Amino acid sequence: MELELRHSYDAGLDRVLGAFFDEAHIQEKNQRLGSRNVRIPELTRDDLSAKVVVEREVMASNEVPGILASFHKEWNRVRQEEHWFRKDDGEWHCEFRVKIEGVPAKIKGNMRLQGTDQACINYVTLNVWCEVPLLGKKIARFLADDSHTKIEKEYRITRQLL
Repeated sequence: MELELRHSYDAGLDRVLGAFFDEAHIQEKNQRLGSRNVRIPELTRDDLSAKVVVEREVMASNEVPGILASFHKEWNRVRQEEHWFRKDDGEWHCEFRVKIEGVPAKIKGNMRLQGTDQACINYVTLNVWCEVPLLGKKIARFLADDSHTKIEKEYRITRQLL
């Protein structure tokens, strides 16, 4: 299951990156998203690269279908790891992985943040798949839909915080 999203910001590339790599911003964003027990075990950045690891507990944004309830609890522990690298003055790339504890699915993707000192666009690609016999496609579809809802809410909150 693949999602492709485009998020425009009325803020420059450096300002958006600064928010993406700022612990206070990450904490505030997650608080507004309704996450709990948020931890940032790793946050490093230099002129050419960055790594952000965020662990948190989240609820599903959509009702969990009965057939998937055994995999998905009310609160799920999530670990998101992002590896960013600078391509040039106007572009950064990111490869990320999301692990939901106890859920037999893989979520990974990439981001491409392009812009100037006035505005930028984040191109997000997310891939979700699950190899559980008979249920894999349903689990992947649910997680893709849930991730889409959460990513769009996170985008709206980031724009507000900028």
